[in-house]
Amino acid sequence: MQVRNKLFPYPVINKNLGLSNYKDLTFDLSYDFIEYDDRFVFDNICFVTNSKTIQKLYDEKKIEILLIIECSYTVFRKKFVITQQPQKLTLYKSDFNERLDCSLFAYATEDFILSSDEFDDDYLDYKFSIEKYDIVAVYDGFNMHARHEEKENNVVSSIFSIICDEKLEDGMFSVDCDSSKKIVITMAKKDFDNYKIIYAIPAYQEMFFNSLLIPALTEGFSICKSEIQDDDVDFDDICNKHIWFRSVLSSYKRLFGTDLEVDTFKKTSACSFAQQLLKKPFGSSLEKLSLQSKTAQPEEE
Repeated sequence: MQVRNKLFPYPVINKNLGLSNYKDLTFDLSYDFIEYDDRFVFDNICFVTNSKTIQKLYDEKKIEILLIIECSYTVFRKKFVITQQPQKLTLYKSDFNERLDCSLFAYATEDFILSSDEFDDDYLDYKFSIEKYDIVAVYDGFNMHARHEEKENNVVSSIFSIICDEKLEDGMFSVDCDSSKKIVITMAKKDFDNYKIIYAIPAYQEMFFNSLLIPALTEGFSICKSEIQDDDVDFDDICNKHIWFRSVLSSYKRLFGTDLEVDTFKKTSACSFAQQLLKKPFGSSLEKLSLQSKTAQPEEE
């Protein structure tokens, strides 16, 4: 969330002095930044300002300061209350990929009248009615990058979300490919409890893939294939609409050592592509079950 050059019907202090309606005054974020392999740490983070108007509003608790952290790639968005007392903020890289946008805002916690001798000449001698949640201070902030490859054993969890619905009939499941972030598979309570037991057994995981994940992924690919038939639609459009497809592209490159081409995706059947992405689990499941069956059989005398 960035304000950029948005116009407000009242004065707003902005770290970008070219967009600020205050006389050479600042609204900023102070911190010590430390990057680790798995996280970002903002130590001693606090907001700073030399505006007496903003300081007075803050002291009177008429405004609150929020730091907004966003990552469009992973659909992460979280707000943190920032004060003038230094604190520590930790962000874990596993929540992000590509670019993180960080912005600071002061918003009104109640209605009040705003006037100040710190305003630019155009706003002096005027009083402004500020409503609750109006933004009165802006720092459009900065961005960071947190690139990391999808780990192989996280592919399934990054594409699918499996949930329980007690109202669903036993033996039935539903697939929702339009929830944006993941393909959502919904099971009845009894089936969900059995699934949790079976999925924990490695020998049965491939069979689970065959009976549930491949049909769900096939449905998802069929939807994406129908959307990408339009020449104006590319993988970026598909990924923006179906976030889970980003993991598909990463997994494909890891499996085949090359980027998936649009023409290749168009020509490949949805069912075949789903099996390839999940490493053709049908053969593996039959082989493991066959070995278990032979082991379980009594030896002939």
